[in-house]
Amino acid sequence: MVSRLDQVLKELNDNGNFRASLLATNAGLVLASQKSEDIDERVVAAMGSLLSDAASNASEEMNLSLLSSIKIKYSEDFIICRNIIMSDKKTQFILAVLSKNPESNEIESYYDQLLDWAVENARPDLEKLSSI
Repeated sequence: MVSRLDQVLKELNDNGNFRASLLATNAGLVLASQKSEDIDERVVAAMGSLLSDAASNASEEMNLSLLSSIKIKYSEDFIICRNIIMSDKKTQFILAVLSKNPESNEIESYYDQLLDWAVENARPDLEKLSSI
């Protein structure tokens, strides 16, 4: 099962030219990752979990809708964290991606489409994991 998640992430990185992508629990436990050697997947998962938790808390405190994704742009880098909520409405996973800043809005939109594809293709295996 995890090897299938790895394959989804590999295709995601190949198509988006991402430096890293990973799937983790909302607590920051890495389930699968594809990354360059200079990136520590545990740090990415922990930071993704922290960002997701902070954004979810803000959502609750300000009576906002359900958190979908987080995008952070640095001068040269870009982080996208996508919340994946399972059918039981309790279990959550995080898809985190690191890349260089997109050069245009069209490329950023393409990144969003790639993440939609990755979530769709990872969801069946994540559903199985959430039922364990």
